[in-house]
Amino acid sequence: MDAPYGFKHALDLDLFALDRLDHLCRTAPEGKLQVQLGDEGRERPAGTGPVYTELLAPLADDVAARRLHVHLHDVAEWAPAPYGEAYAGILAEHGGDEADRHAVTTVLRVFTPDVPVALHADGEIAIDVGAGGRNVWHFYDRDVLSEEEHEALHRGGQFLRWRDADGPVFDLAPGDGCVVPSRWPHWLEHPGPDPAVSFDIGYWTAAAIRERKAYDVNFMLRKMKLTPSRPGRHPGRDTVKRRAFDVLSRATGKGAEYRGI
Repeated sequence: MDAPYGFKHALDLDLFALDRLDHLCRTAPEGKLQVQLGDEGRERPAGTGPVYTELLAPLADDVAARRLHVHLHDVAEWAPAPYGEAYAGILAEHGGDEADRHAVTTVLRVFTPDVPVALHADGEIAIDVGAGGRNVWHFYDRDVLSEEEHEALHRGGQFLRWRDADGPVFDLAPGDGCVVPSRWPHWLEHPGPDPAVSFDIGYWTAAAIRERKAYDVNFMLRKMKLTPSRPGRHPGRDTVKRRAFDVLSRATGKGAEYRGI
């Protein structure tokens, strides 16, 4: 996939009504509900992370009273069957080759109106489905990232310093969706008056995993004052870096889902 693209969907939007989502929030298994204060602007200040909180009132009331991002993780695994069916249908249609999907994740998100998501990028491919309000995605080509930014993406550098650049914009109303290629920077706005509801499916292809492994090892090499070659320039070196990643993964117990790819 060379660029983001948009699509239409015909999911049952009643599944994403705030009263039904409030019930999911109240019945979510431990660790599956995440509530954080919304970003203040298009750039998250350096050295800061999300500020977590809890729901203090019914979902509709709390997102009206405070600037919130509400995330429900892995809904397809524990919510009533229609949610899993909705995720499965979108993934089958827009998730590429099933044999080349790895480490699939799902999250259902609710945003206070007019609260943005600051500029950031992700290594995985993302499918975003509009289910309420407006979710406006502003994309930049991945080439606007420096090699150092690519290397730091999964080393604490997911959120980026602001820069002006041209790129496609997808204004998702309920019934719209878009697909985000690996490593394309983006920021989001959620124009009111209604809360914005969406769900995301993230997955890795083998190519994205291999690129990540090379960049992660390059991050460590640069910390050693070396100048590593970018992924794809020297395939033999990339193979060595993938093996090094897997060795470190076994030693640390992290990243098991990416080993051997």
